[in-house]
Amino acid sequence: MTSWQKRTRIGLAIFAAVFGTFVYRSIRERTTPVPPAPVERIDPKATLETSDSNVQREQKGEQDFRISFSRSLNYEDGSAKLFDVRIEVTKADGRTFVVTAPEAGAGKDQDEKQLTGPVKLVVSDGFELTTDHATHSQNSGIVRAPGAVTFKRGRMSGSGVNATYDQNNDVLTIAENATIAIADVAGKPATDFSSGSATLDRLQNVLTLDGKAHVLRNEQVIDADHVVTRLSDDEQIVTYIELRNNARVTGGTAIDSMSARDIDMDYTDDGRALERVVLNGGAGIAMRAAQGSGRQILGESLELRLAPDGSVIAATGREKVRLDLPASAEAPAGSISAKTLDATGEAGHGLTLAQFRGDVEYREPGRRGAAGRVVRSHALSASLAGDAVTDAVFTDRVTFEDGDDLSARAAEVRYRPQQNALALSKADAGGGPHVTIDQIAIDARTIEVALDDRRINAAGVKTTLSPRKAGQTAPSQGEAPGGGVALPGLLRQNEAANINSDALEYKGKSGQAIYTGNAALLQGDTSIRGDVISLDQEKGNLTATGSARSTLELDTGRSTGRAHDIRYDDTARTVTYSAAALAPTSDRGSVPAGARAGAPAGGRGAMLARDAQLNGPQGDLRAERIAIVLAKQGNEVERVEAYGNVTLKLDARTVVGARLTHQSADGRYVMSGSGAAPVTITEATTTSTGATSCRETTGRALTFFKSTDTIIVDGNAEKRTETQIKPCAAPSLR
Repeated sequence: MTSWQKRTRIGLAIFAAVFGTFVYRSIRERTTPVPPAPVERIDPKATLETSDSNVQREQKGEQDFRISFSRSLNYEDGSAKLFDVRIEVTKADGRTFVVTAPEAGAGKDQDEKQLTGPVKLVVSDGFELTTDHATHSQNSGIVRAPGAVTFKRGRMSGSGVNATYDQNNDVLTIAENATIAIADVAGKPATDFSSGSATLDRLQNVLTLDGKAHVLRNEQVIDADHVVTRLSDDEQIVTYIELRNNARVTGGTAIDSMSARDIDMDYTDDGRALERVVLNGGAGIAMRAAQGSGRQILGESLELRLAPDGSVIAATGREKVRLDLPASAEAPAGSISAKTLDATGEAGHGLTLAQFRGDVEYREPGRRGAAGRVVRSHALSASLAGDAVTDAVFTDRVTFEDGDDLSARAAEVRYRPQQNALALSKADAGGGPHVTIDQIAIDARTIEVALDDRRINAAGVKTTLSPRKAGQTAPSQGEAPGGGVALPGLLRQNEAANINSDALEYKGKSGQAIYTGNAALLQGDTSIRGDVISLDQEKGNLTATGSARSTLELDTGRSTGRAHDIRYDDTARTVTYSAAALAPTSDRGSVPAGARAGAPAGGRGAMLARDAQLNGPQGDLRAERIAIVLAKQGNEVERVEAYGNVTLKLDARTVVGARLTHQSADGRYVMSGSGAAPVTITEATTTSTGATSCRETTGRALTFFKSTDTIIVDGNAEKRTETQIKPCAAPSLR
């Protein structure tokens, strides 16, 4: 029996004794007794009825709780029934909890009271909970409401079924059909929560939802198996939301959707804007776009930071990171995957710079039906504008593949998608800048590629021209190589060739390549050098210009040559050596553009800087222009022709004339003069005494054979010839 029950019974006993004495005296004084008014009983079974009573309980000298009621009924088994009940609990920190109900029932131990509604719990900070039926335990301080409940505090309100409120720990738990709503200062809905169950820890300002939790927050729709929400001290503002298991968020200013195993969302202190998001476990974020879908970021873990306007100003990704970019008017769609991502941006613009590290792979679909584009490296720094990559710098063992015809590598590759351009530089363990297009491999100090038309500019160049691929048909002699065959028809088609130079301009689809500065083509013992070498893959032609020189391994033997320029025409199957072009002067007819300084005035040396020269099986030949005509098949010399101021030194013979034709098949030479200038052939002979003399023969035309001493002079006898014996003079071979 509790102290308040004992005090009540003692009071009633004293009251009964006093009342009995008063009655006894009244009976003795009155002669006519008046019967007392009948007492109206609430419950005849009650052993004791009281009214306007209250009991105060103290614990350790501090008031713990106070219970008051308008009437009470006590029963023989020790139970009681109270009416208009008010239970007030006061904590040491000054907080109070008041439970009121029209009626309460208590068992014989008087600990737990059954409250009949409407039951209302009011906390001194303004929190209120209402239900039809509840129990209140004095010892545990817990209110249990098995039915429907509603609660509110300021702009927060909620409801559910089967709730408990722990007064000692200030925790509300709703076991079924929990709903909570928080309005903004204008009273409009701001955040709505619903779940199978919910717990509101009011000391920690934490709201926990379990069982298919669903949250509507402004334009965001939030779902997860488990949700933990951190509130402001007054429980009116959502400052942080933790989503656990099957987390998904859709809607937002800059973010269209998010999904992961777990998501944490950190809001500003006033709850108006999302400022940080952390996603873990199969994370994915889709950004909002003005039209169509925006960029997507994937990874095992992602973190975003947002500006007050909602734009993303920082992004971090770890493990299996991927950035998907939609197509735009300026750039194609693409995706970037790596181990890590660190990106930064600025308010109003979003992400502007993204750093990728570890197994970087950039993919872009093919343009206009072509095969796709793939770039691999260890690191990538990408500049972003909206949903497009404007500049991408790949570093450390970079490889680049574009379609089926172009591949590249370098230590650093800069790719500009909007310009469709590529720049390669620097060397590392993977090698220096290198590009392979069709059957041309280019190694250089720097390489720039226009990917649209395959134009290439390179510095410090070494190129390799590959032979035909297996299964390719060799081009017919005299026809353009075609079919991607890079080798000029002058070269052997089954061997690779190299061309080195200071710089290269490759004109892409036309197949023209211009090598500038110390240019040299090499294939085995064959070489062609010049200031500039031009290669026409489409036609199979080749030109070396400026101090050009060659060594040709032909079927008839090796020939070396020098000229201002050397040209090979594959259609005509002709190699032409030409002297420098003549340039007009003011004092006399003309001089060559490259005339030698200090050449004797009026002499032939003043007219040409250097004649073309060819030294080979045909002899030592010099002229203004020399042509080697090859057979239609193979590299057999069919004939050699020379034009303008021709000089031929063949063994002991020196022939001077205007034009020479040499037929390789029979070793025949035909030399003709020009105008009044005759042909002269000088032959050195040795007399029986050992003296050397020269026999000089002149005529309009001479025909002779290398293998015989036969000379045919003016075969048609139109001009008289002369043969003289005289001392030999050293021939002038310019």
